[in-house]
Amino acid sequence: MTKGIREQNIRRIINMEDRICTCQRCKHLTQCIRRPSLGKGELEPELMLVFESDKGFTLDVNWIIKLRDMVKRAFNVEKVYHTFMVRCAAKACTTRQNISCYAENKLLDKDYQCLLTGRVCDGIIIHSGNEEIMACLSFLLEEIDILSPRYLLLFGDRVSEFVLKSYGIYEDITCDSCYQNSSMIFFTTVQEDRFGAEHCNNLARHINPAEALGGSL
Repeated sequence: MTKGIREQNIRRIINMEDRICTCQRCKHLTQCIRRPSLGKGELEPELMLVFESDKGFTLDVNWIIKLRDMVKRAFNVEKVYHTFMVRCAAKACTTRQNISCYAENKLLDKDYQCLLTGRVCDGIIIHSGNEEIMACLSFLLEEIDILSPRYLLLFGDRVSEFVLKSYGIYEDITCDSCYQNSSMIFFTTVQEDRFGAEHCNNLARHINPAEALGGSL
């Protein structure tokens, strides 16, 4: 990638992230987060990891590093980037359910303390609804378009379904499979809490046949 194209990509990513951080499509979610989840890693990625939202394992920096190293070895790549389909993770919160709250501003302070309880937020992260996914999906598709990775590893059935259908792949979407659209190859797999070396190595074996056939496997 030339210096000019790299600088253009950086500007495009920064512009997209600014719009993500000011997005108000899901106000009921943005109240209970400090900032949306943004992608991290190489800006010229060979492989992109796509999670549903930032929760559990993905909040552990050491786990992310181990996952990246495992993927690099299995797929024989050096440049990896990870991102999220939903930028503001949905939370189950008994406090908000039990208290009439009409405020539209943030309900978390800079120390992640809930302004309703005075305690650190204890909301439990849950799966986002389809409407919330659809409201956020355009950011992921824009990010993929900007970075143009060769390989995309999709974690979980919902990520696989929404992403592949966005690229016109509708039939026979199954776990631990490989699909191709234009120059990109998509790998579907289990959610990150179940993903291990066996899944990684099995998926990596699809690379040569997928590129040779130029179609879904």
